[in-house]
Amino acid sequence: MIIIITILGLILRLVLANQSFWLDEGASLMAARIPFTQLFEYLKADFHPPLYYLFLKLWLPLAGNTEWLIRLPDILVGTASIYLVYLLGKSIFGKASRLPLLMALFLCLNPFHIYYTQELRMYNFSAFFVLLSWLALFKNKFLFVGIANFLSIFTFYGAGLNFVGQGLYLLFSNRKYIWKYLASFLPAVLGFVGWWPVFSVQLAGGDFMQNSLPGWNLLSGSVTAKSLLLIPIKFIIGRVNLEPQSLYFAVGGLLLIIFSFFILLSLRDKRSKPLWFFFLSPIILATLISFKTPILGYWRYLFLLPPFLMLLATGIWQLPHKLRNISIVFVCLVFISANLYFWFTPRFQREDWRGFTRFINGKNALVILPFSGVFAPLTFYQTDALYFPAQESLGTIDTGLSDKLLPLTKKHQTIFVMEYLSDLSDPDRKILNTVRELRQKEKAVYNFNNLGQVYEF
Repeated sequence: MIIIITILGLILRLVLANQSFWLDEGASLMAARIPFTQLFEYLKADFHPPLYYLFLKLWLPLAGNTEWLIRLPDILVGTASIYLVYLLGKSIFGKASRLPLLMALFLCLNPFHIYYTQELRMYNFSAFFVLLSWLALFKNKFLFVGIANFLSIFTFYGAGLNFVGQGLYLLFSNRKYIWKYLASFLPAVLGFVGWWPVFSVQLAGGDFMQNSLPGWNLLSGSVTAKSLLLIPIKFIIGRVNLEPQSLYFAVGGLLLIIFSFFILLSLRDKRSKPLWFFFLSPIILATLISFKTPILGYWRYLFLLPPFLMLLATGIWQLPHKLRNISIVFVCLVFISANLYFWFTPRFQREDWRGFTRFINGKNALVILPFSGVFAPLTFYQTDALYFPAQESLGTIDTGLSDKLLPLTKKHQTIFVMEYLSDLSDPDRKILNTVRELRQKEKAVYNFNNLGQVYEF
């Protein structure tokens, strides 16, 4: 049965896998194409460790430029996580238990996991390594715990929050192993000693983003009720949205209440204790950190989705047989409905940089960008257009913008002004108004999925 569930998970993760790459995926592609000798210097301006980019660098020459093929390793790793959840469930609840099958089924169908296991970002790989570390922990194989934890944190820094959950679990449940666990950190400690020159610069860069873009804190996940609620709500219904926002939180809140009731029932089974440490400890620590630096963006916590769903399955397992079956069907229907809603509603799907670049190619176009650099997907979807970043530095409009644009407008038949991210970088639309002041004829306004408005002059 687990083989069938795993194959189903793979099929679901191949649906819409050929979507256009969006901004952050473009950043992954850009990093992976940097020459190896320059990569570590390049990563000083990023805020992620190197392992995912190094893997992608090895894969890209084999995958070419086909989106679904480039995403295939992420999809396979996400699919393998389904099987790891099954194995972890067996380690906790016993080889004879059927509960791990239900845990695997929930992860197989979960819309949040399906979306982010298609994403060309590091969160999925890191979640896989976190699961491996817990599996090794239950088998008391601390060498493998250390290796898995090293791989997880050098894939995504946020996975370090998981170390606290594991440490607390051992402290309260298996104290005799605590020293072996601490010793297992030697690879990660040595790795960070060598990585510190890059990491220290990355930390400073994070402060720069907060100071340069006024809306960055909210986007990145500051300590608000909305940020905290979005984590479990997204875990349930994935990337879909409902309008108005009050309806979204009403429906999401109702589902959260029902799912929370099921999860709390897991407390009846004392074997669920490690899953509570796995799930709650990183959330609590992340909330405390976010009072200083906002890190509560829900996408960062893909590695907490497995314990969330495992607790959900454990709680439902405590119900009487008939009610248990009804509850399982209900949860599966919620996940399936959210997937279908996402698949058939393009506005929830990824940014259409592929469509935009195909549209502007061959038009001798000048494309004015409300940013200090060229957006990463534009370097992947190459065109013959000239891209003009209209900011001197992040959040600061070029003081001589009008004078620099005037000669360029005479050389190009068509001018496009993008509004993408303008709410963060140019909320007053100074760039668009500057182009209008040049007395260019405004011809049309286009909308490409999740790219905002594109003005043609």
